[in-house]
Amino acid sequence: MVHTEYVDRRISDDDDVELALALACEMLEMTREAIIRLIIREWLHEYGFLPVQEFDEGSETEGSA
Repeated sequence: MVHTEYVDRRISDDDDVELALALACEMLEMTREAIIRLIIREWLHEYGFLPVQEFDEGSETEGSA
């Protein structure tokens, strides 16, 4: 048996996430898919699942920011 209180709370929580994603999309002018990829990439990086990118000081991109 499913408790309706749990279902109602879960739907509400999902609505909060959807609203936050929509606001982020608007503010950053990115698609929903791009925002989700960014969030996942940053989370994976923060928790050590992605390697740290080190930049060579003498690389070709120097001064091209």
